[in-house]
Amino acid sequence: MSKKQTSLEDQLYIIGICLLLAAPLIIIAYRYLCARLPFLMMPCLLRTFTGYYCPGCGGTRAVDALLHLQLWRSFCYHPLVPYGAAVYLWFMVSHTIEKLSRYRLRIGMKWNPAWLWIALIILVLNVLVKDGALLLFHIDLLQMIP
Repeated sequence: MSKKQTSLEDQLYIIGICLLLAAPLIIIAYRYLCARLPFLMMPCLLRTFTGYYCPGCGGTRAVDALLHLQLWRSFCYHPLVPYGAAVYLWFMVSHTIEKLSRYRLRIGMKWNPAWLWIALIILVLNVLVKDGALLLFHIDLLQMIP
C-alpha cells in the first residue's frame, strides 16, 4: 500500500475523530434548540398517523439516557444506540492504542459487515417487540420506562 492510500479502518478512524470533536457542538445545539425552539421537536409522523412506532422511535431518548450514563434506560428506549456506542467506543479505543503503540499492538478492530447485520437485526427486533406489544397486548413499552 502506498503512502497516499489509506485503509478503510484509517478512514473510519478519521470519521470517528471528527464525530468525537463535533459531539460537544451537537449536544450544545440540541440542548439550546430544544429549550428555545420546542416546535422543532416534531413528533414522529408514523406514530402520529398509525399509532405504531417507527424503527427510530425512542432513539433521541436513548441518546439522552446514554449521555446521562443510564445504560439500561438507553437500552430500553432503543437498543441500537448503546450497541452503536459500544462498537464505536471499542473501534476508537482499539485503533488509538494501535496507533500510539506504533502498530506494535495489533488490536485495532477490523471492518466486518457482520457489525451492520447485527445492527439491522437489533433494529428489526426492536420494532417487532415494541409494535408487537402495542398491537397484541395494548402495552406501550416506551411509556413504561421511568
